[in-house]
Amino acid sequence: MKQAQTVTSGVPITLQLERLLTQDWVLAFLLLIVGLASRIPFQSQILYHWDSVNFAFAIWEFNVVKEQPQPPGYIVYVWLSRLLDSVIGDAQITLVTISIVASALAVVALFFLGKAMFNRQTGLIAALFLATSPLFWFYSEIALPHTVDTLLVIVAAWWLYETMRGKTSYLYPAVVILAVAGGVRQQTLVFLAPLLLFALGRVGWKRFLTAGLVGTFICLAWFIPLMMLSGGISNYMRVMGEFTHRFQSSTSIFMGAGWWGIRRNLTKLIIYTLYGWSSALLPVMVYLAVRTWQKAWPRNWEKLIFLSLWMLPALIFYALIHMGQQGLVFVFLPALLLLGAAGLDRLLAAQTYRLAGTIILVAINVGVFHLMPEYPLGPGSQRLLTRDTLFNSDRYYQDRFNFIQENFEPESTVIVAANWHHLDYYLPDYAKLPFNLGSKWELNEGAAINEAKATLTATAAELGLEPGSDGSATVVIFDPELMSFNQSPDLTQEVTLPGGESLQYLKLKADGRLQIKADSFGLEPK
Repeated sequence: MKQAQTVTSGVPITLQLERLLTQDWVLAFLLLIVGLASRIPFQSQILYHWDSVNFAFAIWEFNVVKEQPQPPGYIVYVWLSRLLDSVIGDAQITLVTISIVASALAVVALFFLGKAMFNRQTGLIAALFLATSPLFWFYSEIALPHTVDTLLVIVAAWWLYETMRGKTSYLYPAVVILAVAGGVRQQTLVFLAPLLLFALGRVGWKRFLTAGLVGTFICLAWFIPLMMLSGGISNYMRVMGEFTHRFQSSTSIFMGAGWWGIRRNLTKLIIYTLYGWSSALLPVMVYLAVRTWQKAWPRNWEKLIFLSLWMLPALIFYALIHMGQQGLVFVFLPALLLLGAAGLDRLLAAQTYRLAGTIILVAINVGVFHLMPEYPLGPGSQRLLTRDTLFNSDRYYQDRFNFIQENFEPESTVIVAANWHHLDYYLPDYAKLPFNLGSKWELNEGAAINEAKATLTATAAELGLEPGSDGSATVVIFDPELMSFNQSPDLTQEVTLPGGESLQYLKLKADGRLQIKADSFGLEPK
């Protein structure tokens, strides 16, 4: 007796499942679930970046002058963070939750953009490329606004493309999203302006003017509060000017950086872009090689122009003016992933081969994020942002915070630190003495960059410290890279932390004096 095949309403379950997966809303829902489920277990536990601390403080007090957050202000992002934090009550969890949810929604949005520009399978492949891009995955787990920016950029590009195709119902939603994106990150609105003008070129002057008024009104809704909270336009521009000069004086060709600045920017831009593009770069390279060999050039340039206008403004700015942290490439990375997905789709016409190719490339991305160490070529080599990096960052800070709190009283301890901003947030009761070092990729990388006026020579009492049970105060050297500036190595004590790293400290006796100079620190010789 043959076993009857399970059916529902006369249709085999396998066929019903196949039909169900052809529904866009079902596939979008599955992508959303995958996006969330792949992020939640690996989220960071400690504010990852200096800017993350800025945003955490901004939830309590918005003050661009104090860099809470840093210019240009990110005011809509801060508003969103405050709204969610009123429920959660923990800035780190709040900001990471926003990153996770935004990243999952961005994956869904890229599916629909890819479907609109190319076809359904290209949209799906592009979405999987974004979901597993090691760089995007990393930023999905930390407290920064870049995945929110990515989501808004993709949605804006999707709706602008639909508008360009004659679907004018997408026009005003696209303008609204762009205006909101400007409130999250003001640079994004500038970068996407050429794309906006290109897409709106066919809507007619009446719709064009109306859309402009809608966008202006929404921008004013965040711009006016931003100016009011910053002490007026003139004060805001002053703060912006000082902030810009600090970061662009050695990177912008318009501020005298010269060839060194361009080389520095291009090096970072290329490395970060390739890492974000990851395995999706392979089908692009193969497809271009095949098409070049066949001398088959595109006949319809509209999509290429659309993608070029999307990417070029940001690429030009980052190359000639300033390239900052890696998440900045997300403003154009989705366009590159779309090219990778389209290349794979056209190279492998057979569904079985296309599926196999997608699985292999996605598996490479997953493997890079989960298996590659932070420094794959050893200490001092190029750093990869992976799951290991997240773990190391959390352990670095948490081990130090725990040991300091468990072994040193705030009343008798001062902490010398390069990463002093994290101490402002996590150890507010402890006295801190900042000792600033030049950042990686800068001319003064690794060098002491303290102002001469910040130098001091003081006793424990003059530092406001009270002697501990051993009759002395403690000077904690928070960061290992500060040890080369320590002028009292023979008097330095060291402990091994649970994660295997070490923490150094000095004992400042009642009659001793601590010296902090522009390029060194230590106990004053007697």
